[in-house]
Formats: sequence, structure tokens, C-alpha cells
Amino acid sequence: MVSILCTICARGGSKGIKNKNLKKINGIPLIIKSIEQANSLKIFDNIVISTDSKKIESLALRNNIFSIGMRKRSLSTDKIPKIDAIRDAVLLSEQLLKKKFDVVLDLDVSSPLRTNQDIKKAMSQFFKKNADN
Repeated sequence: MVSILCTICARGGSKGIKNKNLKKINGIPLIIKSIEQANSLKIFDNIVISTDSKKIESLALRNNIFSIGMRKRSLSTDKIPKIDAIRDAVLLSEQLLKKKFDVVLDLDVSSPLRTNQDIKKAMSQFFKKNADN
């Protein structure tokens, strides 16, 4: 059986739009949209939040998302590639949850138009093609 980790990476800061991940669309904060989507899919062994914001972490915790703790400052700048934050989230998750994950799927918070069907199709293609990323 394949073990799948879902990461949701959401910095508190943003150069373009202040507190972007907390902005509401149709009355729902962007971060909550991704959290609700992750929870509703029922395909992940674990869902974790990677953030440098106590407010974002609190929202995640209230919605049954595991926190790996505050993201390192060095991984919280706009100059750091997101893959570095994801890699760190996976390593911390495996350490804290005491398990290895075969697959990692990151739900980008700034993609509110993504549907559950989009994610299911992407995962299906990933497995069908035996892709490595």
C-alpha cells in the first residue's frame, strides 16, 4: 500500500499581497479552501501544514491538520524555492510521525480554482505513468 503525505505550505508574508494565504474568496480564507479540500479527498495518510505564521498554524490545527512546528526563518523568504520548504516538511513529518511516505502531494494555497477532480486526475496520471514527480 502506498503512503501519501499532503503538504500545505503557507507563508505568512508575501511581497505581492499582504497575508495572501488568509485573504478570503467567497468568504473563505484561501488556506481554509486547501485544508477543506485535502480533508475531503480521503486519499492522504497524513496532511501537514508548513508555515511561519501562528495564525495560519492555528487555523490548520482547528481543522485537523498536523503541524510540524514553525517553519525555519531560512525557508520563509520569497527567495527560497518552494521545493525546499516541501522537502523540509516531508523530512520533519517523517521524523515526527515516525513513518516514511512513498508519495508527497503539495496543495498550493493560491490555487482556489483547483477541484478535487483535478487532484484525482493528477494522482491517477502519476500512478499510471509511474512518474517520479
